[in-house]
Amino acid sequence: MSEIRERKDVPRQEQWNLEPMYASVEAWEADFQTAATFPVEVAQWKGRLSESEQILSQALAMMFASYRKMEKVYVYTHLRHDEDLSNHAMQGLYERARSLSHQLSTATAYVAPEILSMDADRLATWIEHPALVPYRVYLQDLLRRKPHTLTPSEERLLAMAEEPLSATEKIFGMINNIEIPERFPKVHSDGGKETQLSHATYQKLLQSKEREVRREAFSAYYRTFQGSRNSMAAALDGKIKSGIFKAKARNYASAREAALFADNVSTDVYDNLIQVIHSRLGDFYRYMHLRKRVMGLDKMYLYDTSVSLVSDVELSYEWKQAEDLVMASLAPLGEAYQKLAQQGFSDGWVDRYENKGKRSGAYSSGCYDSSPYILHNYNGTLHSVFTLAHEMGHSMHTALANRTQPYQTAEYRIFVAEVASTTNEALLMHFLLQQKNDPKIRAYLLNQYLNDFRSTMFRQTMFAEFERDIYAAVEKGEAALTAEDLDRRYEAMIKTYFGDAVAWEDEDRMIAWEWSRIPHFYYNFYVYKYATGMAAATALSQQILQEGPPAVERYLCFLRAGGSKYPLELLRDAGVDLTTPAPIESSLDRFRALLDELEGLLG
Repeated sequence: MSEIRERKDVPRQEQWNLEPMYASVEAWEADFQTAATFPVEVAQWKGRLSESEQILSQALAMMFASYRKMEKVYVYTHLRHDEDLSNHAMQGLYERARSLSHQLSTATAYVAPEILSMDADRLATWIEHPALVPYRVYLQDLLRRKPHTLTPSEERLLAMAEEPLSATEKIFGMINNIEIPERFPKVHSDGGKETQLSHATYQKLLQSKEREVRREAFSAYYRTFQGSRNSMAAALDGKIKSGIFKAKARNYASAREAALFADNVSTDVYDNLIQVIHSRLGDFYRYMHLRKRVMGLDKMYLYDTSVSLVSDVELSYEWKQAEDLVMASLAPLGEAYQKLAQQGFSDGWVDRYENKGKRSGAYSSGCYDSSPYILHNYNGTLHSVFTLAHEMGHSMHTALANRTQPYQTAEYRIFVAEVASTTNEALLMHFLLQQKNDPKIRAYLLNQYLNDFRSTMFRQTMFAEFERDIYAAVEKGEAALTAEDLDRRYEAMIKTYFGDAVAWEDEDRMIAWEWSRIPHFYYNFYVYKYATGMAAATALSQQILQEGPPAVERYLCFLRAGGSKYPLELLRDAGVDLTTPAPIESSLDRFRALLDELEGLLG
C-alpha cells in the first residue's frame, strides 16, 4: 500500500470532470449571484397562488426553475468540497451554497400551506387544468401531506430552523473525515510493511490473510474513535432530537413515521423487514460457524469475519480491469444501457482513488443539469469492483430518469435508490460465477456474495433496528443518549445479530463503539432501504436473467420513471411487491442456497 496522495498530485484522468458544470469558480460565482435573487423573486408570488390556474402554474414554474439552478450551484460545491475536506476555500463556497439553499427553502415555505388553504374540491379541479398538468404529481403529493402542513408563518419558521438543525451532520462529518483521520496511526500490512491507516485502507487490512494484521488494524481503528465518542454521542443525540422535534411539529406519531411518509411507505414495511431477518438469523449464524470452522479457529473474533474463506485465492483488479468487468456484466440490460454506462467512464463521471482529505466511502451525486458523478475510493479489491458497479447503478438510474422526465418528476425517492445499484451488483456476481468454473474461485465468489448479503441484508437491518430503538427510547423519555448508553445498546444489538460463533472477549469489545462511525445514522431512517433494495434487486435481477427482454423493459421503465410515482407503485410495475414479506423471504432463500453451495465446495 502506497502513501496517500495530496489532491494536487492526483492525475486528471483519475479525477471526475466537473468542468461541464462550471469551467471555473468565477463561472460558478456568476450563477451564485443569479441564484441569490431567487428568494426575493419567488416571494413575490406570495398571496397570489389562488387567483387562477395560470397564476399558480407560473408560480410553480418559477419555483422549480429556481430549485433547478440552485441545485446546480449547490452540487458543484458539494462535489468539490468532498474532493478534499481540508480545502478551506472550497469549504467556504460550500457553506455559502448551503446557506443560500436554506434561504430559498425559507422563501418558498409559504407555497405548500397557501395551496392547501384552498378549497379541496376547487384544488382537485385545478389539478386537471392543462396549465397544471406538469405539476400534477407535486400537487397530488401536496394534498396527501395536508395533515402535516402548517400555517405559512409556521412553515417559514421550520424552514429557517433547518440549517441549524442540520448542523449535527456537519459536526459528525468534520470529526469523522478530518479530525479522526489525522489521528490514525501507521500500522502493518502484509509482510510487515508499515502503512498509513485510513477509512479506506482499514477495510482492505481486515481482508488480510495475516491475523495479526487484522487484529492490529481493528484495534488501532477503533481506539482512534474512542476519544471522540462523547462528541459523537452529543452529535447523534442532537440529530435524533432535531428529527423528533420536526416530526412533532408536523403532527406525526414518531420521527420514523415522518421519515417514511415522504416515500408513502408504512412503518409496517420497516418492521416486517426486521421481523423476517430475525426469523432467519439461524442461517447467518450458520455462515459465521462455517467461517470459524474453515479458518480453523479455536476462537473467532470480529476482525476475522471479513477475510476470504478461500485462503489461496486473491482476486485483485487494476482500474481498467474493474471497468471492463462492470461493463461486461451489464450486457443483459441491452446495448443502449451499456453504451450510456461506457460514456460515463469515458466522460469523467468517476473520481477514482483516495487522496488526503477526500470524503471516505463512495456515492453517486449530481443534478439535473450535470452528469451523475461517482465518488470512489478504489483500492483494487473485488469489494471495490462491486462498489463501482453499485454506484454506476445509481448514476445510470439518475441519467435515465433525467433524460426521460421533466425536472419536477425526475428525482427518484430514496426508497428505490438502492434497487438499481444492487441490481448491478447482482448482475456482476452472476457474470463472474458464469465465467469461473474453478471450484476454489467459485467458492471465493460465493463467499463474496454471502458477504454482500451479510453487509446489506443483515448488517443494514441491524442498523435499522438500532436506529428505530434509539429514536423510540428518546421519544418515550427512556434514554439520554450518552456514549455509554449507546455503547451498551449497540453491543447488545451486534451480539444478537452475530450469535455465538464470535468469542465476545476483550478482542471484540471495541465494536461497541462502532455506532460512532456510521454516517447513515444522520440520514434519517435511510439504512433499511439498503435491505429492502437488495430484496427487490435480487428479484429483479433473477427476472432479467430468466425472462430476458420483457423483464428488461419493465426494469428500464422503472429507471426512466424517476419520481413520477410512489416507490411501492414503481416496484409493483417492475414486478416486485414489497408490501408483503415475500421479496425479503425470497432473498434470504437465495442466501441459504448460496450457503448450501459454499458448504459443499468447502467440504
